[in-house]
Amino acid sequence: MLQSNIWWLHGQDRDVVIDAGLGIVPLRHEIPQVFERDPLLIITHTHLDHVGGAHEFNHIAVHGEEAHTLITPGPVSLNTHTLYGILGIDIPENEEPSMLRRVPHPGYDPTQYQVAPATPTRRLKDGDNINTLGTPLEVIATPGHSPGSICLYDRQRQWLFTGDTMYEGQLLDTIHGANQADYRHTMGLLLKLDVSAVFAGHGPQLGPASLKTIAENYLSGP
Repeated sequence: MLQSNIWWLHGQDRDVVIDAGLGIVPLRHEIPQVFERDPLLIITHTHLDHVGGAHEFNHIAVHGEEAHTLITPGPVSLNTHTLYGILGIDIPENEEPSMLRRVPHPGYDPTQYQVAPATPTRRLKDGDNINTLGTPLEVIATPGHSPGSICLYDRQRQWLFTGDTMYEGQLLDTIHGANQADYRHTMGLLLKLDVSAVFAGHGPQLGPASLKTIAENYLSGP
């Protein structure tokens, strides 16, 4: 559940990174080339698996609704029972006790995991444009999974970066902070976009047919 994607986009003079992973290993050590041009980090929402490495970046953009969570992270855990309790959802049967498949290095203590505070340098809102790449990334407010969830839309290429608003698998719309009515509105909004590729917060890249199926299935649900 915490194995999330980090999208790295090469700009003309500066790069953009979308989301920052869980943070159990330093990104500057694992992927140092990401930081060579002092990239802009854009956070799609502030759950632990998307902001764990945010503190390593000098420039961070996040929706204003969730800036406070970036500055003062809430409780987190890599213990399955504890984390599900924090999120407010039931633990599936036969779930492993730890959220980690393996520790990153000998001696790593998962019980000491926490999200380091990070300072947003830009607070985003619906309709903002981020022009770092040469072609604008449009900020689309997409609440539902969380109050300040955003998607990023490259209108020229018809690329959509969705964070946890959309991906293959069960969407989390009953966790603390989620809102199903907002989610339904968001899905209707995404269906209106011309999209050639969806870069989700988890799992593989998706095509326009998958976006349509996921959104329509959600809207037809209870």
